[in-house]
Amino acid sequence: MSVQEVPSPSQCTPAASSTLPRTQFPTHGLLPRVDTQASEFVRKHPSYDGRGTVVAVLDTGIDPGAQGLQLTSDGKRKVVDFVDCTGSGDVVMSDPQKCLSDALELRGASGRMLRLNPNWTNPSSEWRVGGKRLYDVAPLSVKSVAKRDREEKFRKAAQSLADSVSTQLTAVKKDNKKDSAASSPTSKKDGAVDTNSASKDDAVAELEAQASVLSSLSGSYEDQGPMLDCIVFHDGTQWRAAVDTEADGDLSNADALGAYKTTGDVALLCKRQLLYFTLNFYDAGHILSIVTSAGPHSTHVAGILAANHPEEPQNNGVAPGAQLISLLIGDHRVSSLETGVGLTRAVGAIIEHNADLANMSFGEPSATHNSGQWVQMIRKEVVRRHRCIFVSSAGNEGPALSTVGAPGGTNEGIIGVGAFVGEEQIKADHAMYDTVRETAFTWCSRGPTFDGARGSDIFAPGSAIASYPAYTQQRLHLGNGTSMSSPNLCGCLALLVSAWKQEFGTSADGGKPQKRISPFRVKNAILATAKAFGDELGAGLMQTDAAWQFLKKYSQNEWEDVEYAVVIPELGGARGVYLRNPEDSAQVRHLKISIAPVFPEDTNSQLENDPDGHHGQEDNQRRFDFEQRVLLVSDASWVRVPEALYIANLGQIFNAKVDATQLEPGRLHIASIDGYDSTNVGRGPIFTIPVTVTKPLEVGPSACVRLETLRFQPTDVVRRFIAVPVGATHARITVHSGNSSAQASAPAVFYLHCLQISPQQRFNAYELKQRVSIGHPSFAAGGKCAEQRYQYSMNVLGGATLEVCVAQFWSQLGNHEVDVTVDFNGISPAGAQYAPADGDRVNSGVVVNGNYGIVRTDFCANIRPEYNIKPKATLEVLRIALRPQSAAISPCDSERDIHPASGVVIHKLLLDYKLETKSDSVTIRPRLPALDTKIYESWADDFALAIFDANKRRVVSQISYTSNVVLRKRGNYLVRVQIRHRSAKDLESLKSSPLLIDMQLTSKINIPTFFTLASAFTDTVVGSKLSVNTIPRGAHMPLFFKTDLTGLPAEASPGDVLYGSLAINKLSAEMALEYIVPAKSNGSEKPATTSSANGATESASDKALSPADKERKELEEAINKLRIGWIKKAKDEGVREQLISDLLASEKRSDAATEDKDEMQASVLSAQLDALDSMRKTQLPWSDAAKLTVECAKRAVEVADRIVSLTYAQALTSRLYENQQAALTSDEDKRQKKQAETAKERLVNALTTKCRSLAFLTTQAMPSSRSSETSAEFIDMISPCEDSDDRLPVYKKAVSDLTKWTSEKQQAEDAAFLMAILPLHIANQHYGRALQCVVKWIGKAPLLESNAAERKAMSELRDLLAAKLGWTVWMDHFRAAALVEHPASYEPL
Repeated sequence: MSVQEVPSPSQCTPAASSTLPRTQFPTHGLLPRVDTQASEFVRKHPSYDGRGTVVAVLDTGIDPGAQGLQLTSDGKRKVVDFVDCTGSGDVVMSDPQKCLSDALELRGASGRMLRLNPNWTNPSSEWRVGGKRLYDVAPLSVKSVAKRDREEKFRKAAQSLADSVSTQLTAVKKDNKKDSAASSPTSKKDGAVDTNSASKDDAVAELEAQASVLSSLSGSYEDQGPMLDCIVFHDGTQWRAAVDTEADGDLSNADALGAYKTTGDVALLCKRQLLYFTLNFYDAGHILSIVTSAGPHSTHVAGILAANHPEEPQNNGVAPGAQLISLLIGDHRVSSLETGVGLTRAVGAIIEHNADLANMSFGEPSATHNSGQWVQMIRKEVVRRHRCIFVSSAGNEGPALSTVGAPGGTNEGIIGVGAFVGEEQIKADHAMYDTVRETAFTWCSRGPTFDGARGSDIFAPGSAIASYPAYTQQRLHLGNGTSMSSPNLCGCLALLVSAWKQEFGTSADGGKPQKRISPFRVKNAILATAKAFGDELGAGLMQTDAAWQFLKKYSQNEWEDVEYAVVIPELGGARGVYLRNPEDSAQVRHLKISIAPVFPEDTNSQLENDPDGHHGQEDNQRRFDFEQRVLLVSDASWVRVPEALYIANLGQIFNAKVDATQLEPGRLHIASIDGYDSTNVGRGPIFTIPVTVTKPLEVGPSACVRLETLRFQPTDVVRRFIAVPVGATHARITVHSGNSSAQASAPAVFYLHCLQISPQQRFNAYELKQRVSIGHPSFAAGGKCAEQRYQYSMNVLGGATLEVCVAQFWSQLGNHEVDVTVDFNGISPAGAQYAPADGDRVNSGVVVNGNYGIVRTDFCANIRPEYNIKPKATLEVLRIALRPQSAAISPCDSERDIHPASGVVIHKLLLDYKLETKSDSVTIRPRLPALDTKIYESWADDFALAIFDANKRRVVSQISYTSNVVLRKRGNYLVRVQIRHRSAKDLESLKSSPLLIDMQLTSKINIPTFFTLASAFTDTVVGSKLSVNTIPRGAHMPLFFKTDLTGLPAEASPGDVLYGSLAINKLSAEMALEYIVPAKSNGSEKPATTSSANGATESASDKALSPADKERKELEEAINKLRIGWIKKAKDEGVREQLISDLLASEKRSDAATEDKDEMQASVLSAQLDALDSMRKTQLPWSDAAKLTVECAKRAVEVADRIVSLTYAQALTSRLYENQQAALTSDEDKRQKKQAETAKERLVNALTTKCRSLAFLTTQAMPSSRSSETSAEFIDMISPCEDSDDRLPVYKKAVSDLTKWTSEKQQAEDAAFLMAILPLHIANQHYGRALQCVVKWIGKAPLLESNAAERKAMSELRDLLAAKLGWTVWMDHFRAAALVEHPASYEPL
């Protein structure tokens, strides 16, 4: 086959009708720099490309292996440092230790013997060891691929083993048909069964058991990932560490890495997935920090900001000369969400590295804007004092107003960036066949903030194709979002800072370095020169070259370093005028506005850094000299301000009049109050106070608003504002399109975004956001267009303005018309505050007290008549309040936890809560109301929560945004909460904080509801069957809840709360419903009228006794009960034997009935048996803890036989009661049933101990200094004794009897049963059958503190039995899983 050369385009002759593509790809749009003038700026000033600047990137961590992020344009290391601020990569190292011998070997945290590299320099010969699970530091994509590959490899080996067993089983069954001769099966070391000396039936049973075990194990397989051993040592100069990335113990050729900041060391943590890592060391080598990327987001952000591709400059970031600091704030343990501890440590790292700028493309909604300890620290420490320019994304939650997120869009001092899309992005990034006008991305969050500030200060391109982590196997990636616009703008600012440093970085004589440029000066420049592009609130697009010209022009004006703080007391200290709700614009507002200068600070001015007071003198002189003679103007006639204002250091107050009464209802109205320097009006405003009015439409009696014929072109956003009627709780929004232009226009996607703002709640508390497709190509008969109608609903807050925002998605072409109808409903408890059933509220809605039997609540139709009344009360969640079992405040013990602002050690409060679940697969959500759903606005430094099982294994980690977690096994759990704050005193008030546990019910519970009181109890009374179909407007309707519920969850205790919802009809909003669990009932059975002293129901013979005889009998029973209790308590064997003898002798002399004598003897003998084998439920019979001897075992068999003979007949009757369907009515029947159940329990306990004792006697072959059952040689010691021939049949018979008396559930779950029968399987080398019992027990056993010893023994038995069978693949799996499932201590939060 010949190879043909592909001709070049010049050699091709296209057909006459073809059109050649353009000759060049629009590479300038891959990472847009033209619209912001960044590319033009660098073209004119090649050395001002960011060099000399250091930018901190607070994100998911930059990948050290990403292309374009290795070197700067001037050859420096691109990333100065990689820091894990979260602590999720921390490895707690052991105390220093030395090798056990001359060989360089140490036992690692994984249990593997580690062979060390002889070429490492370690003068002290001291080593620290630790371990980290790969999956704990791997991003999700790496983890999923690694798990897939490992599972595939494991399952191949496991299937090979299962196939081998299956082959043996088939062969034995085949032989069994040919030869029915019996032979006893034995298992060889490799797991194969030897059938020469065992019955073929037993061989089949053994192999079937093995096959069953392998199938069960395969079904429950879960890969915990490799445990990576770590070695830390000091080479005489610095700390170094080696990580066993191959997880094989061989470090003999491994490199020992130093801290990246000083060495630049980078290595692969996972070779197959190209996952790179770096190291840091803290606390004198006690903490090793393995730093990896928690996700690709940060690398993409860094690529936009500062990537440098020397061979492909078209892929460069905005500032290729800038250096970066990778600050990981996205915690691996919480799916890369930011944590408080990560944010605080990031501030410390910014200050430590003296970063010029910081970018943070993270954030979420906050309930209060411009508040919180962390944003205050950014504002005061990072921006003002250390002069670091802090840039952050505004959010992607638009297009409705007031959707900006924290920290970028809500806090002063931080430059909030919106996302812009222009022509160069459209061509290169978004593959559109036609263009649209430049605009903000439709999904971009919008201002203003709740307190009236602009929100997004400025816009930058919000899409880019930029660097991506190596572990994604993708060099470059297209991303959209304000996460992309923020680093684009930050890169532009890095260009400006780079230029400033090179032109103004030193004094005029070239000597003393000047102070770095202040963030205020830079912000003033970019806002003054931003290009208008049609943003409703007046923010513009970044213009780099224009901003540089501004900076140069006003470089000598020291007042450009001033920012102005605005406070409007009448609006709650707002930073702008925001009149949103009906009452805000119903009258003329006269406002007093305070404005004061804010100066950047200098760390040299701090008292500890300024011993002679020189710097402090300069700063205070600057404040003294400050004055501005300001001219005020408003750009709207409905806003009046004075003409002039004199501002000195302490600020000034002026009056403003805002008259929105005549503005058009339903629309957005924007104005501003601008202040100009009277000596330089041409500079532009030195401050701007935004004025935003959303004057709502009034809703008429119909409770319906129609927004008709809303016309759209590409990128159009239409907003309407509606005054939600007081009392409304629910809105139904209908979107309709006649598709009149469907043939001429392309189909288009629209956003429907409806939103209300409630004080101190996040904007998504009352929000509806939907994507709607308009203009589908189907048409009705006659050429008419098919209409489209979409209907949605949302909860609303009566009295607050609702924004109805409809936006044609920015990239959707064509013209369209849409109609929107909003209908309101409102049913609420009369005289009560409505609370929606949103699942997040702690506040009550309708409360039904279960102790009342019947509860009445009246409901009112607030807005309009309500029809089709069909109330439904449903409970879905059990809410339990837990108080801490322990609470301790202590200082954090890491050098990283010094508070950056105060310089004091941060304190932590640890709260431990005990939780017990009564069933498997319970879904819970933990919540601490004091810190729920708060990060940026939180008053605390950090909130962290972790749930641990009874093995101390971490089940889940969460932050204040807690979510549902499934606790797969029934048992005991520890919920540990950590709250950090710099003041230990402030933490004191939280030491008794309740933790709310919302537990999902396995099945919903309905509360019966009735329209009349009588109908709750009877239908025989006239009118009791009354039903209500309509509630007239303003009328009240009573509803009765019957509170005697069945099916309450086992975890529910009196006083707990069941939480759910109440719906009155389909159109009304569901209300929060709480049901208070009542006091426990006495049971459904009628209490006995007479009873004996010990609480038992009287027999017929007892009733015939005289009062005196009854008292004598009751006294005798009470004394005997006390003496029986002392049988087990007595420590002296002689005392115990004498007590038993006396009790049995006195019973023989008694004139009691035979039945009572047998009962008494059985009680005494059962107590004696307990004393003989006191550890039978937690230990195997050979363990030291069981304390069995041959003599003791023989005695136990005798006592057990006596108990069996005494209880057998009566125990048989218990089976009759078990099969009886009808409920017992007579006291005598109930008494006999109870006695039969007691007899059966004693019989089973006696047979259990008998089996254990016979196992000990039959298979006991250990020396007096025997090992416990935890020894690896344990199974080899279980073999028939020389004199066991007589006992072995007895043991087998006892096991058979015990099996008959126990249910399948008991056999699977009762540890005592398993401890009794397992030795028989093991002695006969039926390892498969033994393992089947053990695996089944482990799968069903709850994780309780009380059964910890049993679980430990069973796990070790499982491992040893697998070893005896030669199942290496499962042995390795069990060993690896044990490191995760049974940690030695609780993991730090």
